[in-house]
Amino acid sequence: MILQELAQALETLNIPVTYSHFNDPQTPPFICYLVTGSDNFNADNTTYQEFTNVDIELYTKKKDITLENQLKQLLKDNELPFDYSSVFINEEKIYKITYEVTL
Repeated sequence: MILQELAQALETLNIPVTYSHFNDPQTPPFICYLVTGSDNFNADNTTYQEFTNVDIELYTKKKDITLENQLKQLLKDNELPFDYSSVFINEEKIYKITYEVTL
């Protein structure tokens, strides 16, 4: 899967999706995704396989287990193993759940 295909898959959740950040304020729920680096397979001064690390950030006003499970299932259906973490951003009164995947 490439980054564009990931974006298209995320859009099937029917909430706003963008790379990195929105230019205008959004009302949750919404998703921002961004490349955070690479985890390439290198040997003998050659990169044999490139892997792209991507964070998918789901923002919600309240804990939304249904939406979280839909996103998890989307990742599973697309054979994208993931780890996730959750935090409440008190200043903005918003939940951020970050899913880490590798493409």
